[in-house]
Amino acid sequence: MRHLVLSRAPEPFSRWVQALGHVTLKTEISRSRIKAGDILWLDFSTIDREAGLKVISVLSADDFVPIVCLVVSPNDDEAFELLSAGARGYCHVAAAPAQLQAVANVVSGGGFWLPPSLLQRFLGAVSNAAGDMRSASNLDLSQLTKRERQVATSVAEGLSNREIATKFGISERTVKARLTTTFQKLGVRDRVQLALLL
Repeated sequence: MRHLVLSRAPEPFSRWVQALGHVTLKTEISRSRIKAGDILWLDFSTIDREAGLKVISVLSADDFVPIVCLVVSPNDDEAFELLSAGARGYCHVAAAPAQLQAVANVVSGGGFWLPPSLLQRFLGAVSNAAGDMRSASNLDLSQLTKRERQVATSVAEGLSNREIATKFGISERTVKARLTTTFQKLGVRDRVQLALLL
């Protein structure tokens, strides 16, 4: 198994080498350079977010390679967006070597590595949904405007705010506003809960 890291760093961080052994840094990635069994790590502390999303969309289309996103300030919304786009893992760029090893083991085995807070929210939402199927089946989307329904459905499909804005020819600010009113009308906290509900 090779560990390829898409990064602009001049050399691999010592904790990456300690955790993963030999790490190959790349400043760009093409499908032809990746072999079955490789793991691709995206260093979002040095690469452009849009470039990273493009790599994810190209390489995750057929589960060709597990992709792990390494970020400076992990947050649940970003994790949800990147995992929805096709990444298999999401963790801090400076994670401890033991955690990086665990991430590599999980994603190489076909699993997903989620931040604990997102996993807890996911499990809570699934538990609530399973425990009260009647209220979920009675979800009333008629209280939403046409645009709010479109935006909510797009969130459930895993699209980012930017992708939703492009899809409907509106600004990201408008997408955020539509989501805020949708959350209030449906009584949900965030886009993760909205996606699970829908």
